[in-house]
Amino acid sequence: MLWLLLTCVLLASSAYGVLLLLGPFVKTVGGSEATYGALSAAAAVPTAAALALLLRFPRAVPPQLLLAGSCLVYAGAAALMAGVHSRNGVLVVAAIVMGTAWAVTYTAAPMIASELATDRSRATLIGYATGTIQAGFGIGPVLGNALRDAGMSYQQVFAVGAALALAAAVLVVPLTIELRRLAAGPAAGGQRDAADEKPLSQPVREPGHPGRAAGTGWRGALRSPSVVPLAMVLLSACVFTTMNSFQTTFADSRQLDFDIFYVTYTVAVIAVRLGLARMLPDSASDRVVAVTTVGMTAAAVAFVFVGTSPVLYCLASLLLGCTYGLGLPAFQARAVNLAGPEERVRMLPMAGLLFEVAILVFPLIAGAVVHSSGYRGLFVLLIAITGVVMALGQIRGRPRLDAQPTGAAPARARAASRRP
Repeated sequence: MLWLLLTCVLLASSAYGVLLLLGPFVKTVGGSEATYGALSAAAAVPTAAALALLLRFPRAVPPQLLLAGSCLVYAGAAALMAGVHSRNGVLVVAAIVMGTAWAVTYTAAPMIASELATDRSRATLIGYATGTIQAGFGIGPVLGNALRDAGMSYQQVFAVGAALALAAAVLVVPLTIELRRLAAGPAAGGQRDAADEKPLSQPVREPGHPGRAAGTGWRGALRSPSVVPLAMVLLSACVFTTMNSFQTTFADSRQLDFDIFYVTYTVAVIAVRLGLARMLPDSASDRVVAVTTVGMTAAAVAFVFVGTSPVLYCLASLLLGCTYGLGLPAFQARAVNLAGPEERVRMLPMAGLLFEVAILVFPLIAGAVVHSSGYRGLFVLLIAITGVVMALGQIRGRPRLDAQPTGAAPARARAASRRP
């Protein structure tokens, strides 16, 4: 079943990666990095609204159906983008719909992976899902660039992205069948260790209110130790979206091939999330988090000194892929594991809300910085952001004792996120 989820995620994220060529396309119709940043930010409000609803009603719609619906909507918006030939209202509408649909896609995939996991394996399985997403992010732009080199127009490339998203939506059908079969199987409840709490699909209910979950949303998160990893997710999203969205124009400004970044970064992310994470006894431990945040800061510094050297460009991309690739699923898993039982069901939607809003809004800031101060100014800003992430990464994470079941907190603090 996991391979079905990962294949679906790979197709959807590759579609997103192909549409990253929207950046250079905008420049061909008279726009700039600032224009592209504004297009991305335009989707922030509907994205926040969609994910806020998901946060408020985390189980109103099964996550696999959310995944299918968002892929279909993304495919439609990408097809609409394939008919755009100038800066007009259709371009803005298509960008808004794509941004919103992708935000739901990105949030739904880790939710499915988390439901298949125990606390000990959650970071690993979320890493599988998000690692596959990163693979698609790398494959998409390289595929799009290859199609452009083969003589296809930007519009034809966007149509290919629409086809990939449509294929992802179709693949959710057998995934849903398998998920229902697992839920109905006699061993479904026995796959979790006795030390693990109930699955995320069964939130704690308040006494006297059988239809309402006991979680308190934002207020509960802000009072829990989860606020630190949630802040790290938000800031990491700012780094990720800048590196990912502006890499095509950054490479062009340095006479470099942006395929170097996407291929190297993607290979590094896959290697650490699907390989190294499996070998670590706890891929979301305090030590792992601390080391990866230091590495993210070092990678941001390295990009300042890339110049026109493909070798330095490759090394900086490799360092970023390894550290960010290992760090993000650890931050997400810690947000869940450090939350109280009544708050856990909302943590991944909340992390998704923070991540996706940052992904959409921060390009507006990044584009303005590039326009006014160039890419050197942009990397100074990224160094400052990763420095804050590094400082937060040194804070030791411990579950709030009063939110844990009696007698379970010490054991869960030791066992959180460990792989069986």
